[in-house]
Amino acid sequence: MFNNIGKDLSAFTNDGNFLAKFKCTLISHSFHLVVFYRIGVVLAATPVFGALLRVLMEYFIRVVYASDISLKSKIGPGLMIVHGHDIVIGGEVRIGKKCKILNGVTLGNKDTESSINQQPTVGDNVVIGSGAKLLGPIHIGDNVVIGANSVVLNNIPSNVVAAGVPAKILKTLATSQDK
Repeated sequence: MFNNIGKDLSAFTNDGNFLAKFKCTLISHSFHLVVFYRIGVVLAATPVFGALLRVLMEYFIRVVYASDISLKSKIGPGLMIVHGHDIVIGGEVRIGKKCKILNGVTLGNKDTESSINQQPTVGDNVVIGSGAKLLGPIHIGDNVVIGANSVVLNNIPSNVVAAGVPAKILKTLATSQDK
């Protein structure tokens, strides 16, 4: 858990400056949201009271941060949430390493009538813009930028920028192999 929190803190303060890390640790509500998610995941895994602690921590996050983030979701290290309000992350969502999520993002089911959770899988180094909705059993590749207010209903390959309603690929990003 502490290793993930350290990587999350590094994502918030990319310069590695001690003072920046100290300031972020003290006053960044977005970083605190990520820390409470990480603590909640550990508490939820406790054998006897895990389910109760999970519900209480999810409720705390919902009330204090106005975000609905399931502690059943799997989120890799280096998570950066910018303006941590109004974020919805479903229980079956998988998010890779070093991802940035802005406010108003939803990652969840497309079909509200089905009892089967079919939620997104997001790769590494993905930026999800404000208000974007990623819905259904889709896969988002690595190094992807999802534009603000986009609605993503289909798979997105790696190394692209996608935006729109519904989201379409707008641009291919240069990779380290292309350079």
